[in-house]
Amino acid sequence: MSMPRINLIILILAVCSVFSSYGQGFLKIGDDLEVAGDTNLLIDAQVLEDGKPIANINVLVIYKGLVIREAETKKKGFFQLKIGFDTLVTLKFSKDGYLTKMIEIDTRNMPEEDRFRGYDAGLFKLSMIKSNDEIPIALYKKPIAKFIYDPAAVNFILDRKYKKEVKNNFKKADVQLEIIKF
Repeated sequence: MSMPRINLIILILAVCSVFSSYGQGFLKIGDDLEVAGDTNLLIDAQVLEDGKPIANINVLVIYKGLVIREAETKKKGFFQLKIGFDTLVTLKFSKDGYLTKMIEIDTRNMPEEDRFRGYDAGLFKLSMIKSNDEIPIALYKKPIAKFIYDPAAVNFILDRKYKKEVKNNFKKADVQLEIIKF
């Protein structure tokens, strides 16, 4: 084999190994029930439409601008994933005919002394809305909610300041918002 060809093969293998490592140890999406283990945040969620479970909602996990995982909600609208500490990811929920919604999860600012165990964000429910011309799509270009670590609660919570900001934006546009229900 010629030297340029060997270099090309090495370059291809290096690039593939870098991209395959994105999210390794950071995220897990699965069907089976799991408990939060060391150094991760367990996200349990159900996606609904008009209070009823909705299947086949595409859930993209975006890390540093790249889609690193993809899943769909099951028959009863559930999905589950783990997110490692020191990460900032966006969960993007979409399905043809529905408005796309996003949630940001930030585990970067967690104190070292609180990292001795895994955490569970609790089961949350996200409502999907069918697309229509009356809802300003611009309201959904940013995450509708953010999860952050709260040292006082020693757990992950919805960012109240961000929640208030989102509610005000929807109120100004005269649109009712269902952020997230627990």
